[in-house]
Amino acid sequence: MTAELRPRSDWEAVDLGLALVRRDFRKVFAAWWLGMLPMLLLSSPLLIFGFPGWFLVLFWWWVPVASRMALFHLSRHLFGEVPSAADWWRELPRACFRRFGYRMLWARLSHWRPLTMAVEDLEGLRGKAYRNRCRVLMRRGDSTLVMLAMWKCGLTLWLALSLFCLLVLLLSQAAQDEWSLAFQMFFSGGNLVLPPSGKAAILLSLMLGISLTDLFVTGAGFGIYVNHRTWIEGWDVELAFRRMATRIARVVAALALAFLLIPNAGAEEGDKERIERILKDPAFEVHTEKEVRWLPADWWNFNFNSPSAGSGGSFGWVLTLIQVSGIVLLVALLAWLIYRFRHVFQRGGGGGAAPARAKARVVMGMEVGEETLPEDITGAALRAWREGRAQEALGLLYRGAISWMIGDGGVGIAESDTESDCLRRVREAGLRQTQYFEGLTDVWMRLAYARQLPGDPVVEQLCAQWPFRKGGLP
Repeated sequence: MTAELRPRSDWEAVDLGLALVRRDFRKVFAAWWLGMLPMLLLSSPLLIFGFPGWFLVLFWWWVPVASRMALFHLSRHLFGEVPSAADWWRELPRACFRRFGYRMLWARLSHWRPLTMAVEDLEGLRGKAYRNRCRVLMRRGDSTLVMLAMWKCGLTLWLALSLFCLLVLLLSQAAQDEWSLAFQMFFSGGNLVLPPSGKAAILLSLMLGISLTDLFVTGAGFGIYVNHRTWIEGWDVELAFRRMATRIARVVAALALAFLLIPNAGAEEGDKERIERILKDPAFEVHTEKEVRWLPADWWNFNFNSPSAGSGGSFGWVLTLIQVSGIVLLVALLAWLIYRFRHVFQRGGGGGAAPARAKARVVMGMEVGEETLPEDITGAALRAWREGRAQEALGLLYRGAISWMIGDGGVGIAESDTESDCLRRVREAGLRQTQYFEGLTDVWMRLAYARQLPGDPVVEQLCAQWPFRKGGLP
């Protein structure tokens, strides 16, 4: 493994994927454009005959093949193998034609593609097994993937616009005169007819914007995939056991040989009886889950030719579809806003009890459960500090403060919150410990990110003024 595997929050997993892309950016970028090579060769006549719009559409449509090539390099390098150019060329035909109909037609617009592509390409699953596997991996929630899809659209346009403005600044005087004349004719009431240099600049900007954003979104999706498998299957624990097995391989071999030579006193029980006894254990009991969904009987009965759908022309059903889509998007946005700012309703004065919410057990990769902390947090922190373990000492104080805020303080801190998010939520709660938490957060962030060690008096003062005690407010 070339990266540390441990349970992360979803956005920490996104950071892991971005870091993997940055580590091998030039190679991953080259692999991505190698995946685009067949499309560029086949659709180049569209540019020659003056159809840049169709060329751009085909370029966007072929992006999943390039994403597969980037995923191929990232996945191999994560497990210690650095693919060569020959490996890329051998993988290219499979990236182009593997499940072409499903990936390029049916699931082309799926926002789950950064995660499901890893299941499809790395695990080789198909059909029902593929669907079940994706369902298991997405049980932790797919809101991060939805946000990635939204950010990808916005960042692609923003980056393309930035590149276009940069190209405009680098234009020659002759090209600037051509562009000025074209825009003057457009603002005078004529059609906008860009010169060839303008079309080339727009096309190049969009192609680069699509490539860069898709490259990093693919890495982010791979990071989420690795993190979900770590949570579900305990990859980090498995790797730790493998390292232990490597260190004690000789001892295990000797013990195995001794076990084979020494008669087994419990061998009187037959294999069949042993298997039946093990299978009767409650751990092997099969649990099923049934989900019932209600669907109106007339859900399909849309009157596409109604007067509200337009003037009754051939495009009436299109207008109705646009209206229905707009309503669905509006309801989805409203639901997301309610969920995003649910803490307002939980702490409001409406009179009803706020719904119970699962308390975070891990924040920023740190265990904040009460059972993971010592009884005397300040004493343990002081001992660690005097022994030279500064990170552990301040980490204990910060974890203890977060644990108290979540438990006794009732602050709605989420797993994906950063230090700034935690501080904002504590300020909104208006607790008496806010001022202490602000100072502790400042000292912790200086140590964690800037490697600035505080002085002994600062740490001793933080321990002496510790305001968090069991059983509520001090």
